[in-house]
Amino acid sequence: MRITHGIPVLFPMVWAAVMVTACASSGPGGPSFEVSFDPTIPKSTRDRAVRVEVYLVDSCGDVTIGTRPVPAVASTYVLRDGEEGAFGVGIPPGDYGLYAVAQDTDCAIVAAGCAPVTVVDEEDTLVVTVSVFPSEGCPIDQDCSLQTGDCVDGGTGGVGGAPPLMRVDDGLILLYAFDEGSGPTVADQSSVTPKLDLTIADPGNVTWSTNHITINAATALSTAGAATKVQTRAEASGELTVEAWIKPANITQNGPARIITMSPDPYLRNFMLGQDANTYAARFRADGEADWDNGSPTVFTTAGTATSALTHVVHTHRADGAEVIYIDGVEDLTFMRMGATTMWDATYRIVVANEGTNNRAWLGELHLIAVYDRALDAAEVDQNFMVGP
Repeated sequence: MRITHGIPVLFPMVWAAVMVTACASSGPGGPSFEVSFDPTIPKSTRDRAVRVEVYLVDSCGDVTIGTRPVPAVASTYVLRDGEEGAFGVGIPPGDYGLYAVAQDTDCAIVAAGCAPVTVVDEEDTLVVTVSVFPSEGCPIDQDCSLQTGDCVDGGTGGVGGAPPLMRVDDGLILLYAFDEGSGPTVADQSSVTPKLDLTIADPGNVTWSTNHITINAATALSTAGAATKVQTRAEASGELTVEAWIKPANITQNGPARIITMSPDPYLRNFMLGQDANTYAARFRADGEADWDNGSPTVFTTAGTATSALTHVVHTHRADGAEVIYIDGVEDLTFMRMGATTMWDATYRIVVANEGTNNRAWLGELHLIAVYDRALDAAEVDQNFMVGP
């Protein structure tokens, strides 16, 4: 993408946590504008946006959403870490369309929208709300220029010549990307052998998309045999990270409903990440705790953290017993768990979206699940969050 003409630097942009807002005071050069994300847009999508282009057009009917309008009455852009704002030109009174496009660091459009507005005088604030609009970013042999919003020759696939942000792979022992698109199997895409592919017990209960799978009715995605490599590595390090990009079907499922577990039944396990109504829950087998063989005590995130939006959930356990659950890259819960991993059972299987006994079903979209044999730190969790599923 590329803006139609440059605009002088004016006022800073405020990037809110719940709603992205770009405000600019116009001064003696035309009305100001405000751009907001639709509140239903997941935080993960909002946080990807680093650049917003804003256009005043004759009418929204003249706009093809996701492209630049030609011609435009006026235009500008706002950077997440920059200071662009306002149109900087006088606008005659009348009816117009206010059109905005949000981009990520790869120049991919993540949201766009247009709203009819009326200009009366230079003190007006024009408002538009953008909705999700997925698109592809720069090819691998080009970089994204945040000054122009265009892909330019560079060959690194990054931003302004910088290397692209990548997922953390140090210590990765399980990776399910759910990008097979069809079939009864989900591949373990980690580089650690033996691979622990999942088999879908009831393929008719799921729907495949290009980059995720939706669990519509109770089923289980399970390894054929024991997940010995997980037990061996967790026992050796005394640490574990369980990561999931998921979109729950509802905020009433409980049990906790299992997102991923290493267990034979509801009463014995090595670890578990699940959902309990509007919270997320984690269990971890440490032999210094009561009922340790079930991974108790269960720890829960803050009420309201589990929603129907796409969410990044990460549970980490350090060798000293310190645990953290992160929601969308932000620390939500901390806990100290007593004991070691010496009593982990190597015969347990990995089960996703249920228990092997089929009585702790979880429903919703699975975009990514990963397990590491170490505790990722806050910066690494944030890095994986910023990369996205």
